[in-house]
Amino acid sequence: MAGLAHAEGSAAWLAARGFPELGPAIAGHPVTRLADAAWFDGWIDAASPEELIVAYADKRAGQRLEPMAARFESWERRYPPAERAARARGGWTAATLAEVRARAEELERRVCGLVGVEPAEVRRLAWTADAIAAARDAAAPVRRV
Repeated sequence: MAGLAHAEGSAAWLAARGFPELGPAIAGHPVTRLADAAWFDGWIDAASPEELIVAYADKRAGQRLEPMAARFESWERRYPPAERAARARGGWTAATLAEVRARAEELERRVCGLVGVEPAEVRRLAWTADAIAAARDAAAPVRRV
């Protein structure tokens, strides 16, 4: 929603469509939240399993499901952590990026521990493609003839 940060805008968008109960799970998902140590330290211990899973899924899913390390490499290519560039554009320094990665790894340990899997075992299930297609079809505007 216009004027709101990514997480808050996403939660507002869902609320406007009748799903306000999903807002808390969305609020903690942006990777930028991991740069705020005080926020993360409070959130990681208080977050519901759903909140943890949504935040973790965001760290694993680009155009496809990929290991978290690959996702971070993609971010680093697009947003180089050079100290000078980071200060000039308000981006992350190399030190901040290292802290963010460490917090993401903690998130991964928590989520995988909750469900009893190793990160390498996380994958899309066979029914996922059909479910995504059905959701797209349901969300598509209806054409009037």
